[in-house]
Amino acid sequence: MSKLQSTVAQAQFSQSVWSLPSGEALSLEIGPGARELSVVEGRVWLTQAGSLQDIWLEPGQSVSLASGSQIVLEAWPSAQFQLLVPPSACPSLARRARPAAATSSAAWLKPAGLATA
Repeated sequence: MSKLQSTVAQAQFSQSVWSLPSGEALSLEIGPGARELSVVEGRVWLTQAGSLQDIWLEPGQSVSLASGSQIVLEAWPSAQFQLLVPPSACPSLARRARPAAATSSAAWLKPAGLATA
C-alpha cells in the first residue's frame, strides 16, 4: 500500500468512528437496515428497548442490531465505536458474489491432470 493509499484509508476510517465522551448518553434508532456496532476504543454500555439484558462491549467486540432497534449507549469513561453495515444487510450483493466465489474455488481445488467423476 502506498503512502497516499494509507493516508486515504486512515481518513476514511476516522470519518466512520463515532466518539462518545464521558458522562454522555446517546440514543439512536438503527436503520434503515441492520447494523453492527463495533467498539474501537474504551468501553460501551448498551441497552436496547424491549430487552431486559444490558450489554457491555470492549475494544474489538461488536453486537448485531436489527433495523428499527432503539438503543441507548453510554461510554465508560469515554469510547469510540463504529456502526457498520453487515454483509447480511446486502442480500443482492451476496447473491451476486456466491456463484463466482464457488466457481473460482472449485477450479482452484481440482488438481490439474486428474480425472473427475
